[in-house]
Amino acid sequence: MNIACSHIKIITRTIGLGLSLFIAPSYSYGQNAALKNEDIFSKMFSAINNVKTLRTNMTSLERIDGKNKLTRYAVKLNTSPVKSYSKDLDKGVEVLYLEGQNNNEATINPNGFPYVNLHLDPLGKVMRKEQHQTVNRLGFSYISDIMYHSLAKFPDAYTKYIKRDADTIWDGAACYKIEINFSSYTFTNYTVKEKGETVTKLAAKYYLSEYKILTLNNLSWYNDELDIGQQILLPSAYAKSTVLFIRKDNYLPVVIRAYDDKGFFEEYFYTKLQLNPIIPDTEFKEDFSAYHF
Repeated sequence: MNIACSHIKIITRTIGLGLSLFIAPSYSYGQNAALKNEDIFSKMFSAINNVKTLRTNMTSLERIDGKNKLTRYAVKLNTSPVKSYSKDLDKGVEVLYLEGQNNNEATINPNGFPYVNLHLDPLGKVMRKEQHQTVNRLGFSYISDIMYHSLAKFPDAYTKYIKRDADTIWDGAACYKIEINFSSYTFTNYTVKEKGETVTKLAAKYYLSEYKILTLNNLSWYNDELDIGQQILLPSAYAKSTVLFIRKDNYLPVVIRAYDDKGFFEEYFYTKLQLNPIIPDTEFKEDFSAYHF
C-alpha cells in the first residue's frame, strides 16, 4: 500500500457510524406508562418509517479489535433517495454520499493529506475498514429493520425477552428505557450451500452483524465469496442484549447500545435531533458554502 492509501486507511476510520457511553438520570413513567412493550415498538417502527430528513449530532462507539473506538459526527440526511452529509467533529473529515450518483461513490474531504477530494466506494475496503457500519446506513432505518426481524423470530419476544426499565431523560427529552435480552443467544454451525454466498449476503439474509460474522470466523472480507461446503459460525441474533432509549415525543431510538458474548459491542446515540426539517438540495452539493470539498 502506498503512502496515500495508508493515509486514507487512517482517516476513513472516522467515516463510519459509532458512539460513547453515557448514563442518563432516571425519570418517572408519566402518562404513557400504560403502553405495552408491543405498543412502544410499533410506534417506534412507524416513526422510523416516517423519517424523511434529519439533522443531528451522532456519536458512535464500536469495539474494534478489542478496543472501543469513538467518533462524533454532525449529520444531515435525506432518506429516499439517500443523500447524506457527515462531518467528523474532531478530525474535520467530511463525507458526501448521494445514492445512485457519482458511480455510487462517496466524496471525501480528508481535511489533510493528500489535500484533494477522494472518491470511494462506501462498501469498499478503504471506507469499511475498522468500523461496523457503512455510510449508507446513517439514520434509523437499518437498525429498525434489524430489530423488527430479530423480534419476529420469537413469537413470545415481547413478554419473554423485553424488559421495561424506569423511564429516563436523554438530551432533555423524556424516554422509555427498554432492554432486549436474548438469553438463548448462541452460535450455530452454518454450511455454505450456494455459489456466491458472502458474509454480507448471510448477514442480510439472517439480520445479523456483518462485522460480528467476519471477526468471529477470522474471514478476510465482507464480499469475498465463501466456498461451497465451508463451515462458519453464525450468531443466533444481531446482539445478545440491547438497551434502547426511545423518545416519548417522537418514538425514535436515540440511544442504541448492544452487547454480545464478549460484552460491549457497539453503541450509537443522537443529540440535537431535528426531525423532518427542510434541507435544501444545495446542502447535498460539494460546493455548498459551509463545506470544504
